Amino acid sequence: MKAIRIITHPYTIMISFFLIMISGQHWGGFYLLYVLIALPHAGIHALLALFGIALLAFTYSKYERKRIYHIESILNIIGILALIFSLFFFFYNDKQNYNEGTFYQLIPQITLIAFSILALAFIVDNIMPFFKSPASTSGNQRFTNS
Repeated sequence: MKAIRIITHPYTIMISFFLIMISGQHWGGFYLLYVLIALPHAGIHALLALFGIALLAFTYSKYERKRIYHIESILNIIGILALIFSLFFFFYNDKQNYNEGTFYQLIPQITLIAFSILALAFIVDNIMPFFKSPASTSGNQRFTNS
């Protein structure tokens, strides 16, 4: 159970997101570098990454993974989707195919797959509270006459 808590922790997601290796034609680096380079130019992928990270950090600091309210799960899902769309727009807007080596080299593929698995686990972990019944209304307690 502790492994699931570590895998689905927002900080684990953030770290794996920024440590995605990008392979360019002449030089590569971590995705964090590409986000920081694009921030002064207001690149859509950088803005989405900043929004997603800020939302995940805010949600974690405010609710501390208590999962009492559904708003926490909704904000977490929006945050992770912002990170996923950040990666999508980063590669989609690469018209010269400068970073296509990311999809052909082993280490960048491993980091992308690791982030994808962690993101999927994070999304599933945040969807699960919607399917759980509240503890106060368990069993036949709702239907008894007092």
